[in-house]
Amino acid sequence: MLVAVVVLALWSTTARGMVQYGPDRPGDADAIARVTSCDRIGPISRGGIGYYWFCTADVTTEDGAIRSARFRLNELTPDDIGKPVPVEGSREFRRAAGKLVVWWAIAPGVVFVLGLGAWSVLRRRKRLRHRVSPWQPTAGLVAPACVLAAGSGPGGGRGRRKIAPSEWSAQRYWRLAGSIMVAGAACAVTGAFVGSADAREVLTASGSLGLAAPILLYPCTPRAYRSNENATAVIISSDGIGWRRRGQTTFDLEWAEVAEVRVTAIDHDGLVLRVVDLFLADGRRGDLRGLWQLGAQLGDHRLPGEKGAYRLPEAFSDAAARQVREAMLAYRPDRYREFEAGLEGAPPTPITRGAT
Repeated sequence: MLVAVVVLALWSTTARGMVQYGPDRPGDADAIARVTSCDRIGPISRGGIGYYWFCTADVTTEDGAIRSARFRLNELTPDDIGKPVPVEGSREFRRAAGKLVVWWAIAPGVVFVLGLGAWSVLRRRKRLRHRVSPWQPTAGLVAPACVLAAGSGPGGGRGRRKIAPSEWSAQRYWRLAGSIMVAGAACAVTGAFVGSADAREVLTASGSLGLAAPILLYPCTPRAYRSNENATAVIISSDGIGWRRRGQTTFDLEWAEVAEVRVTAIDHDGLVLRVVDLFLADGRRGDLRGLWQLGAQLGDHRLPGEKGAYRLPEAFSDAAARQVREAMLAYRPDRYREFEAGLEGAPPTPITRGAT
């Protein structure tokens, strides 16, 4: 909802600035227009929120032919009725006037982009910053229950898998894309029956964008994002396990250095947190100490870390945890276990696997 409001506000402000025109340029005119009628449209149109004039005019071209043309928002207004207006073009006409670029039409978009970039950088630095004070848990875990014990021997898989912690499941992706497509189809059908040409154009354009949702959404999904070398991801291969965090914090461990990879799902009050812990074969490693968070956050509760383990500093979605499981079972099932737990005072709730 917030994203929709921001986009609508930026769209409306920019559109309002784009309909500012300077003095006419008679010397550049290809034809002359005389306004015949004007319609007041709003409060929602192709210009976002606001009211605009949408005028029709008879255009006399250089060869003397007269054609009726409909002009864009505020390009012509009732003030132009009764006087010749110079226009440009041969098939599609536009007013032969200088188009003013006002600062307040551009500034919100620039501020939004710069603010989004600054927020992203500050958030990344905060998450990568080493802790200057010990992690103080505010809640403990009920004794975790093992739901998937370690297998025997290395798996027969070869290759590597790169998994984004916020991986989307196919079901979640198609639910989101499908809901947008339904809204797009509704806009397209409505646009085919409305009488207003402006409303029909807006609804048709919105419908086309909605129906193209599967294509437009794909670059935003972790499945595409993880192809970026700077993406945050865990890499599991037949040779070992590694971690990439926006190109800044990395590690690579061979399987001989890893005693266990453990996924723990913690359920409390309808919230589920999935964390990945690594246990090393030779104990602690000082060079990795600054790379890890000691615990995790579930709602308002600060959870303890796993004793003797290094915890990946990201919460894993169900789809990402499922891919970690599949990769580990393919490459090293003997080093992989899964646990479920709850918080003290609340019994653990069985977690349905495959939920999104």
